[in-house]
Amino acid sequence: MATMITAECINCGACEPECPNNAISQGDPVYVIAPDLCTECVGFHDYEACAAVCPVDVCVTDPKNIESEEVLVARARALHPELTIGDSFQSRFRKGGAAPAAAAQPATLAAATAAPVAAAKPATAPVVAKAPPVVPSAKPVIAPVKKEPRPKKNFPNELPVSFDEAMQQIQSGGSTLPGWFRTAVILAQPLIGALPHGIKKRLEVALQSSLFTAGGSTAVNIVHNAVIYPLIAAGVGVAANGDPAFIFDKGVNNYLLVGLLLAALEGVFRLKDGLFKVKPAEEMKFPPSIYGAPLALVADSLLSKHIGLVREMPIPVEGFYSKGFVAKRERERRYGNIYTVEDCGTAFLMRMEFPRWLPELGVKSREQLSDEMPDYDYDLSLQDGELIVKGKCIDEKVRKISSSVGAFPPEFTSIIPFRGPISGFAHQFNDKTLEVLLVKA
Repeated sequence: MATMITAECINCGACEPECPNNAISQGDPVYVIAPDLCTECVGFHDYEACAAVCPVDVCVTDPKNIESEEVLVARARALHPELTIGDSFQSRFRKGGAAPAAAAQPATLAAATAAPVAAAKPATAPVVAKAPPVVPSAKPVIAPVKKEPRPKKNFPNELPVSFDEAMQQIQSGGSTLPGWFRTAVILAQPLIGALPHGIKKRLEVALQSSLFTAGGSTAVNIVHNAVIYPLIAAGVGVAANGDPAFIFDKGVNNYLLVGLLLAALEGVFRLKDGLFKVKPAEEMKFPPSIYGAPLALVADSLLSKHIGLVREMPIPVEGFYSKGFVAKRERERRYGNIYTVEDCGTAFLMRMEFPRWLPELGVKSREQLSDEMPDYDYDLSLQDGELIVKGKCIDEKVRKISSSVGAFPPEFTSIIPFRGPISGFAHQFNDKTLEVLLVKA
């Protein structure tokens, strides 16, 4: 099945350098794939490289041009006579441990030659032709390189304490929010309890006060709604009847009952984790009230000036990113885009994931390298309230091939701005994750 590019292509050009056959070119109005050059990456990868890097997922199977694995690998061998593409070539048709098609051919031949012999013999026992064993992939197994302890790096503006010591000081320092802000949040719990669970947890962590918790504020809001909803329902009844005196009529009781029933049903739904799943309060998630979701649009922008997650991990569920799509997430690691920034009160905590796996590069020298990406070197600097992170692959074998392959830069630079000045920072690097604690001035 040859691959095609649909009309939804955004002409980003990410697919063109990934094709091992140079089958992709700029067309009018979008990129196109030449069917006589496309091998669906059979012989090079166990996936289609153009589809893996496409930011909008428009590299799809061409239903009008269906081809078998045998045709595709024959084309790959014809297009690349300089390469040796043996029987153990990579192919997406073989995912899940399926036996290579080439290995199944001798078994069929053996069965065919054994059939006449079996027919000439008396029918005593069936002759079973044994298929020759499937030859495993010829790719050499590269032993992981033994890692030496990484020496501690020090940079200008770095604090004279370790990362763990700096974290302990921040955590033991309590909340640094203004007193008026803390008082306002505690007094406004009947309204704040209507907000989504995530915002309430951010407030709970920031305030560090027993007078405010996500569960407590939700409970106060449920009681608050049991009063507000009937009153709102009664107001609707007065408006529907067009007579203010209706508030003293017996008919208003029906509206009050509807409001009270609505508040009760909403309260049960919001407390479902505890009522039906018997979870403790600290493990429950409290959904917002009816008016809590639109209220969160205003509250989130106000709270972001003081507390909480400043920058989330960029993994939306559609388009350029896809949750759980490791290939695309790994590519973003190579560009220094996979990081979070969290406001901890007196400091910001930045966590950045460095590249973990070496991509399938479609070059012969790739087989000589381990699948695990070697550790990057890095540099940190503070300039005008911005943290500059520079990552660099220092393995010469990897750098030699990365510079000629698309979507695989050998180094990156990420500039991360912060709200307000930074007095210093502490950092640590473990398991390909960089953590930097930046103390506010």
